[in-house]
Amino acid sequence: MRARVQMCLVVALGLTGLFASQCIAQEAESKSTAPTEVRVGLKSIVLPAPSSELLEPGPDYRVILEPLAPISNRLVAGYILPDELHAIETGKSTLTRYALVEVPRRAEFADVDDTIFHQVADMAAKQFNVTLTNSLNDMQSEINMKLKSLDKDGTQITLDKPTPLGLFFNKPDAVALGMVLKSNHGGESKTEAGVTLFMHLKNRILIAYLFTPYDGETSVNWLRTTGEHWADAILKANR
Repeated sequence: MRARVQMCLVVALGLTGLFASQCIAQEAESKSTAPTEVRVGLKSIVLPAPSSELLEPGPDYRVILEPLAPISNRLVAGYILPDELHAIETGKSTLTRYALVEVPRRAEFADVDDTIFHQVADMAAKQFNVTLTNSLNDMQSEINMKLKSLDKDGTQITLDKPTPLGLFFNKPDAVALGMVLKSNHGGESKTEAGVTLFMHLKNRILIAYLFTPYDGETSVNWLRTTGEHWADAILKANR
């Protein structure tokens, strides 16, 4: 998780002058929210967009987002606001709302059954200090408590210590864990809320990330709702 947080700022630090100016924005804006088909461990996986505002730029321009994936994962899809794609290329902006879909390199070709998937999800949940047996009421109470603590004066969220919000939802083939992280670049502070989705489909494991600017309960509720709809859509598209 520490590596994930650190990689979130690479776009802000170094993705300038990568491509010709206007062709990137025009290419992204011309794309629809039609599902993206990718290959994962010899399997064809269909990936609907997480929301209508986020577009997958396609393989030619997806390289802009590749630095956000740690070496241990392979980026298979990325989603970004169309106007921010051009702004990042010209060095005028950082990412605000975006999503990534990755596959663990070492497990990409491994057949993963239900038991192994839940072992992996449980290990990830322990990093957030939660268990997958928490009731929905317990989850909501924990998230609300942590949101209140974040709004107190003097709360510090550093790059290497994101604040976990706990379990957003737990389904047979999808588990979601939330967090809030803060960064500072060039004297400008930025706080993001994010959800990590572990999904099990076609005997493969996918890890998806969705980030949005943090503004308290509103942003966290958006993440939880959008993340759940996105996971459901991905699972349905690949049944």
